[in-house]
Amino acid sequence: MTKKFNIMSGKFSTRHAKIMLLSIFLTSCGVPTSSEFVQISEANIPFELNATTTTSTTTTIVVATDGDGSSSGSKNEQSAIVDESVDLYYIINNRLVATNIKIVSPATTTQVLSALVAGPPSGDTGSGLRSAIATSLQVTINVNKGIASIDANNFLLAGLSPIDQRLAIAQLVLTITSRPGIGQAQFSVNGTPIAIPRGRGDLSKPGETVSYDDYVSLLADRNS
Repeated sequence: MTKKFNIMSGKFSTRHAKIMLLSIFLTSCGVPTSSEFVQISEANIPFELNATTTTSTTTTIVVATDGDGSSSGSKNEQSAIVDESVDLYYIINNRLVATNIKIVSPATTTQVLSALVAGPPSGDTGSGLRSAIATSLQVTINVNKGIASIDANNFLLAGLSPIDQRLAIAQLVLTITSRPGIGQAQFSVNGTPIAIPRGRGDLSKPGETVSYDDYVSLLADRNS
C-alpha cells in the first residue's frame, strides 16, 4: 500500500514529496532559476579559474655543423670543375700546328669545333697563329661508326684562296679526327655532299671520306 502524507491541507504521494524536497534543496544551494545570463565579477572568481592559460608550440631546427662548430650551410661548397685537354689545329707560315687548350670535361665534338671556329687562343699560346676558317661558319656534326659527317653553311670555303681552302679543311679534319672514336670525316653544304681539297692539293669526290693521314703533309713543327 502506498503511504500518503497530509501536508497542510492537500494530499500528496511520496513522489510529490520527493519533488518538493528536491526543489527546496536546489533553492537553498543558490542555483539560479532564471534563464538570463548573469555576469560574475572578477573579484568573486577563484584565482585558479581566472588565470589565463597559454599553449605554445616550440619547433626545433637542427643545423648540422662542421668539426669546428660552424654551420655547414655557411660555407659555399663548389663542385670541382674538371678540364679536358684538346688539340686544335691552327696555321703558322702556311703549315698546321696543334695547339692544346682546355675545355670543360666531357668535351663534346660540337664544343671542340666551336672552340676551333672561335680562332686562336689569346696570349702566348696563340702568338703567331691564324685561322682560315670564317668565324661566321656554322656546322652540324653527326658521328656514326667513327665517321664525322659535317654539314656546313655557305661560309665553309667561300671567298678563300686555294691554299686557304686546303688549310681550312685541314684544320677541321685534323682537329675532329684527333678526338677519340673518330677516324674519318665527310663534308656537305646545306645538306649537299661536296668535294674538298686534300693536303696534296687534289680533290676528293663529293661526300667521300677523308682522314688525318690525308693532311699530314701540311703539318709543321711549331718550333722550326
